Amino acid sequence: MTEALDQAIGLARARRDLSVRGLKHAATFACELYAGLPPYLQQQVPSSAFGEVHSSADGVLELARSYYDVAEYARAAHVLEMKRTALSSIEFFLLHYARYLAGERRKEALLTELKPNMGSKIPIAKENKPTNPALPKLLEDLSTADENGMLDAFGLYLYAIVLKQSMGVDTARSQCQQLLKRSISIFPWNWSAWMELDQVLSQDAASSFDKVEISPSCPWMRDLFQVHLYLENNQATQAFDLLTPLQKQFPTCHYILAQTASAQYHLQDFDQAHETFSALTKADPYRVEQMDLFSNVLYVKEDKSGLSSLAQHLQRVDKYRPETCQHERAILYFSRALTLDPQCLSAWTLIGHEYIELRNTAAAIEVYRRAIDINPKDYRAWYGLGQAYEILELIHYSVYYYQKAAAIRPYDARMWCALGGCYEKLPTSHTSQAIMCYQRAIANKDTECIAIYRLAQMYEKEDNNEKAAECYQMYWRERGLTQVDSPEATSAVFFLAQYFKQKRQFRQAVEWCNRLLDRQGPVTLERDEAKAMLQTMRNLEYME
Repeated sequence: MTEALDQAIGLARARRDLSVRGLKHAATFACELYAGLPPYLQQQVPSSAFGEVHSSADGVLELARSYYDVAEYARAAHVLEMKRTALSSIEFFLLHYARYLAGERRKEALLTELKPNMGSKIPIAKENKPTNPALPKLLEDLSTADENGMLDAFGLYLYAIVLKQSMGVDTARSQCQQLLKRSISIFPWNWSAWMELDQVLSQDAASSFDKVEISPSCPWMRDLFQVHLYLENNQATQAFDLLTPLQKQFPTCHYILAQTASAQYHLQDFDQAHETFSALTKADPYRVEQMDLFSNVLYVKEDKSGLSSLAQHLQRVDKYRPETCQHERAILYFSRALTLDPQCLSAWTLIGHEYIELRNTAAAIEVYRRAIDINPKDYRAWYGLGQAYEILELIHYSVYYYQKAAAIRPYDARMWCALGGCYEKLPTSHTSQAIMCYQRAIANKDTECIAIYRLAQMYEKEDNNEKAAECYQMYWRERGLTQVDSPEATSAVFFLAQYFKQKRQFRQAVEWCNRLLDRQGPVTLERDEAKAMLQTMRNLEYME
């Protein structure tokens, strides 16, 4: 039996094991992976991997699961607590998980009472936030069970969650890591356990993800986790290298296709990312995750019709997701999500983006700081803080936060463009720092040519016309322009026409003047000046 078939059988069984324990997200992930396997491998999986329906003679497990499935967690826990005979491992987990979720629901209710209008206010400060009332008893029971060797992989996973929430990550980080690694080594298919491990690792500045030594029985899940961490830590090249063999193992898996598109986006290979995202939307047309990245690709490629079509489609699929730009309603939905999972990094950063769009900078700053508390390596939160303080015109603060973002993501031209723009705005001269930032941006695929244009402007202000002309010409070439299409292009062409006229290189001066005259639209001062320059050169009979 081949290793790939062993893994496929394990994945088939994992779908059932996760589903029966109510781990819905992990079960969905396992199902998506299994559906992405090649058909020849699926056909070799024995029917025994799909059978063995978990049931109990007394019907307690089925009754508890029925309550759990309709989100009556307290009733599910009560049914299992009242069972007269010993609990099975599944019943033991479901009892404690249902108690945990019932406590989370109670915490949410208390939070709602403290903050009745979630959509319009900043989430409550950590020190005033209600806690899960079930945590003390859960911690005691799970700790005792672990000491007695009674916890399986799922119990260890739940123990890590309870321990982290009870004691805080800073206090329990090491123990949580060990619990999750033990859980994963026993049952590697629980993607939720891997994501919990990611949250614990991201808290530890001393932990480098490439030093994590986990050798579970399933290399597929280990590689998927490594890809996730590489993308999270802005190492798209390494992620892409791992995704290539995974694509062969899961040729039709939508998750892996989405991760591939994300890696291409972060590598700024926008043509290939566009192709991959297009294939993803055809294969999974109701998918919303990562469509914000697809919209960025369409924007960079100036595909206005594609961007409009995507926006309309997302409105139909899920109107109140953050990607659809319904900012007030998106904030409401994010606030609800955060009451359930206050460690949800994406929710914190995206709600910050929504507040920025609404120009509510105070709220944006608050939620970005929460995101940084969760993961100090999240460049989006640092960049968002830079934007917020730039809106407030507190440029020194903005510089600090953009520097943090650039340090985390040094190969992203956007970070350097933002930092360079702030150096230009400082009251005292920081020209050399701004120039250095724009040069770094140019060296890192400034696809929108923002840095080249700003650098040319800086050289022009300093009367360094040679370098300004060089940059303006580079701007024209890198954008692939054949005609003037924007105010920036107008300024660049007008400067070059004047520059070559002063250099008495009249043939080139005439070419740049003609480009201004060819521009469609209302007459501008630059076009009038271009006409005057052409007439002057003709009168002097310098035309060939």
